[in-house]
Amino acid sequence: MDEKILCVDDELNLLLSLQRQLRKQFHIDCALGPEKALEAIEHEAPYAVIVSDLQMPGMNGLELLAKAKELSPDSVRIMLTGQADLETAIAAVNQGNIFRFLTKPCSAEELAHTLEAAVEQHRLVTAERNLLENTLRASVKVLTEVLSLVHPAAFSRATRIHRYVRHMAGAMKLRDVWQFEVAALLSQVGCITLEPGALDRMYTGDELSDEEKKMFAAHPSAGGELLAHIPRLEAVACMIVAQNLSFR
Repeated sequence: MDEKILCVDDELNLLLSLQRQLRKQFHIDCALGPEKALEAIEHEAPYAVIVSDLQMPGMNGLELLAKAKELSPDSVRIMLTGQADLETAIAAVNQGNIFRFLTKPCSAEELAHTLEAAVEQHRLVTAERNLLENTLRASVKVLTEVLSLVHPAAFSRATRIHRYVRHMAGAMKLRDVWQFEVAALLSQVGCITLEPGALDRMYTGDELSDEEKKMFAAHPSAGGELLAHIPRLEAVACMIVAQNLSFR
């Protein structure tokens, strides 16, 4: 298997034993303790599966896997512990979204079967995400191409807004920057509901009729309605609807 698996424990001999038992079936990396594990997750990722012991000095397995979820949300997490009580199991599921909870001693055969299931789960998750991202990317591409054909001036305006927003989002170190960038790029998509002549007059500062002013003022809402039902663009739709609102 090409997918990487990270095993975490504070006992070196146990880690080496796991690596020897599983190396013919899996790509196994070992981390001696939680700090080394977090370093590996940040710098050696992506890991398809993370297997952690529960009782470790400094940070227990529950805390580690909760942090691992933040750093590598697609990694499938497994708890391996000698303390198998219901309270610990519930905490493991709630804090770290654990895929499986294994007790020591765990046979190599049982662990291998669990890792195979975890790798398959990782493949399903990443395949679904990739499909959704490709669909999302294609949807955005189609909408921007339609805007560029129907209203080149509005497309040019959206492109300028996109440059400004990308720079500001980077400077502010915002999370989920892609949402802000997509919102900027599609900020004028509601303009496809307007007559080309009216939009040209708007951008050149010419006088508009009351009806044309009303329609132009409504383009953010029209754009938001176009995007509201596209998966993962709900937040982007809200940004577009609110683009002309004042929050002073």
